[in-house]
Amino acid sequence: MGWLSRSTRHVRRALMVGAAVARLSLPGSAAAQEALAPGSGEDQSREDAAQRRERAALLATHYHDAVRLHSMGRGLPILFSGLGGVSLALSLAGEGVDAPTRIAFAAGSATLLAGGLGAVAAPETYRLNTLATAGMLSQGSLWLGFALLDSEATQRMTFISLSAGNYAAGVLSGLNLALSEYTPVSRLRADHALVATPGWRARLSGAQLAGIERDLLGTEPAIPRWAIFLPVALGGVAAAAPALDPELPAEKRMMSALFGLLNATWSLAAMFEQEHPVQAYQRDLRRAGLRVAPSGPAGTAGLTVSGKF
Repeated sequence: MGWLSRSTRHVRRALMVGAAVARLSLPGSAAAQEALAPGSGEDQSREDAAQRRERAALLATHYHDAVRLHSMGRGLPILFSGLGGVSLALSLAGEGVDAPTRIAFAAGSATLLAGGLGAVAAPETYRLNTLATAGMLSQGSLWLGFALLDSEATQRMTFISLSAGNYAAGVLSGLNLALSEYTPVSRLRADHALVATPGWRARLSGAQLAGIERDLLGTEPAIPRWAIFLPVALGGVAAAAPALDPELPAEKRMMSALFGLLNATWSLAAMFEQEHPVQAYQRDLRRAGLRVAPSGPAGTAGLTVSGKF
């Protein structure tokens, strides 16, 4: 009976081998996938590492501009407040000017003084925008003061248009300041140090890189730059309109065209002076064949980059 037991063992062994082969041959089998695609986990890990390096390299090219846009010492705000204080004193002490005009000039000087003091006290990230808001509102009051003066050289409508444009831009800039939650500049500098060199970039994990991307996204204003300066440009165009009136004296037409076109040209240059670092980063991702998509439960927790390298 020994030969019978040996034959039984051989049959069992053959059945087990056949079952294993059948399991591997199933298209949906995990064992088949593991056997047919060895090293797939290593390939995915290498691809993820390549994506992280590419993302970090793109971030490094734009973080310098992001830090520069939000870095400002207290020197310029102190200068603003000093100029505002001196001009306020001169406005209040001026003679030969009626009360409405004096109030307009004093309001512009007081706005400049308050903006400078506010920028000194504000966190560094918000100083530049604080000064910009104060400067636009101050210019609006300045042009209004000129409109209230009796000028034989310039049409009053020119100064009123310039004043309205600067007031509207100042309001939009202030609204942007209130709505924007900028990333602290100290954190931007720390992030910049992490992506500045290839050695540091190679050490970043996916979670760290996502945090750095979120910080860069946090530098984008709630209201774009072009929208803030658009009222100034429109005000400049309206200020130049009296130049088309043939019934006005040549001097008034020329001065209206000069003031209007200068302000419109300046505002248009400011609107498109420089692309924001966030927009530049997203543009470079698209050029590299990558996709930028919000991640997280709220859809705004960071960037997800996909593509092949």
